[in-house]
Amino acid sequence: MDVKTLTILALSVYLIATLILTVRGAMQTSSVKSFALGAGAIHPGWIGLSLTAQLTSVATFVVNPGLVYAFGVSALMGLGVAAGLGITIGLIAFSGKFRTVGSRIAALSIPQWIGTCYQSNFLRLFFAIISLCLGTFIVLIAVAICNVLANLLGIVEPTGKYALLAAVVVFVFTYTLAGGAATSTYTNAIQASIMLVVALVLIQSGFGLITAKPDLFSRLGEMDPKLLEWANPMSPYFRTWFEVFFCNFLVGLAIVCQPHILGKALLIREESQMKTYLGVAVMAGSVFLGVMLVGLYAKVALPPMARIDLVVPAYITSVFSPMVQVLIGIGMLCAGISTLEGILLALSVIFSNDIFPFIVKRQEGEPEEDYSRKALMFGRTCLVFVGLLSIWMAIEQMRNPTGGSVAIFAQYGVYLLFTASFLPLACGMFLPKVKRLAVTAGTVSAVIGYALPHFLKISMYHNNPAFLATCGILLSWTVMILVHNLTSGQNNAEQV
Repeated sequence: MDVKTLTILALSVYLIATLILTVRGAMQTSSVKSFALGAGAIHPGWIGLSLTAQLTSVATFVVNPGLVYAFGVSALMGLGVAAGLGITIGLIAFSGKFRTVGSRIAALSIPQWIGTCYQSNFLRLFFAIISLCLGTFIVLIAVAICNVLANLLGIVEPTGKYALLAAVVVFVFTYTLAGGAATSTYTNAIQASIMLVVALVLIQSGFGLITAKPDLFSRLGEMDPKLLEWANPMSPYFRTWFEVFFCNFLVGLAIVCQPHILGKALLIREESQMKTYLGVAVMAGSVFLGVMLVGLYAKVALPPMARIDLVVPAYITSVFSPMVQVLIGIGMLCAGISTLEGILLALSVIFSNDIFPFIVKRQEGEPEEDYSRKALMFGRTCLVFVGLLSIWMAIEQMRNPTGGSVAIFAQYGVYLLFTASFLPLACGMFLPKVKRLAVTAGTVSAVIGYALPHFLKISMYHNNPAFLATCGILLSWTVMILVHNLTSGQNNAEQV
């Protein structure tokens, strides 16, 4: 059978399995809490795989290798090593503490966690609204999945790709809205298992290039010596060691502070399960980061390509047999949909749990179950509009990608979210003496520190979202410390 026929068969099996899990999850979902956390205990290993699947996303499989293809070892060091180390440390440091505090205050979402921790409706609503920045990552995932599937299905016309993109978005939105966390966790775990197989296939595909004469790195050096440098001054995002290592490490540390990632810890029922949960997540994540080597393989295996986002689909077509192409394509689909599920689940919970109460107050004497059903319906309805907007933005990115890659468009939005979230989450977990005023001032400063360098074009790094995030995080902590010290001094003086 040809690639197109095999792809259709594989997609059919995938759709049927997903629908079965969706029906199972929908039967367990009747309230915002059951939608957000599921109705029963889930093994921590499954949750760890689910976390890794959502954290990895199609960006690791498709977009980031394209950046490595374009800019060489510097991109591999920044996105793979520095960011990967930051993510690992962030997960280990934050997950347990977030779960402990979240369980105590019965939080279903990060905005609720922050708002309750600091007794601030402003912070809760602020983070509920700023979480909508996750929509930019929905766009990245939709575009990447569309490129991979279009390549396997032989769709070349723009209108056909747009229709495929819309179908993917509608399908994932529909079953996530129906099944909630119960469906998402199990589908994510299955997806992660497939992704692990695909990651190993992709990583080993270039072993022959590494051992050949001349080897991979010699050929890269002949093409352009800067491809082998740990900082590539000719790239727009990996020019210096500061940009490659410090910025990306700090971004990796903070990137776990996204609703669909850190919120996974709330699914853990017992403290004793955290080691299994994190161990599975870290080991699987390390394998996924190795996929970025495909960017170096493609640099010597493919002719020059203008579109970074199309490098991995082209590499798959040129290197693998039809059967393996389909396997990898399904793995890419899993990588994208797993993260998309997590984002949609998080956004729907935020709409229901954090925005709805500000719009519609619970009436005196109204049963909590009835109010919860209204909130759940509100969240699902809002997500329908998010889906329509995402389809429109994704089509625009396919026509004219920001900065040459849809990844840059996504980073601008997502990096703003975790830049703002990092300080209040860290203080709430580790610095409980820091008061609401200092945290609020630091949070607002994070947004200012992120936006101003970009709009005012401050320094040569102003085009790099990782640098903008670094500025925002450093400024937020500086302001928080200043305000905390000033207010602590005033309180001490009043007590005397």
